[in-house]
Amino acid sequence: MNSFALTLLDSRGGECFETVTQFIGADADGSFGILAGHIHSVALLRYGLARFNDQAGVWRYLALPSGVLRFADNQLTVTSLRYFLGDDRGAICERLAAEMTQSDSEVHTARATLSEIERSLVRRLAELSSHGTAGI
Repeated sequence: MNSFALTLLDSRGGECFETVTQFIGADADGSFGILAGHIHSVALLRYGLARFNDQAGVWRYLALPSGVLRFADNQLTVTSLRYFLGDDRGAICERLAAEMTQSDSEVHTARATLSEIERSLVRRLAELSSHGTAGI
């Protein structure tokens, strides 16, 4: 059976698989599959689960918050901020959900901190402005 190479990249590094026979992912239009010899393609993967198998028929699952897929010259590259890879689809889906929950919490905390800094700056500017006009 024909195969192609798959490279997974994220902020932690990457992994390569040399004998992938098929990849199944999803973009905004729905699910799609890639086999060896596929035409040049670029897709924006949506939040969720993708999967691929090797020549031995072993399926691996890939959970990611989103990503960019590129297929050219029998080489598939998936780039994401973060991905989780494993044989147990339920476990990696849980890891992705937990990671996204933590990220959402961190974003919420950062926004709250920035709002407080902004309010403090506005108060300080108002104080400086009132002191500046008092001396006229």
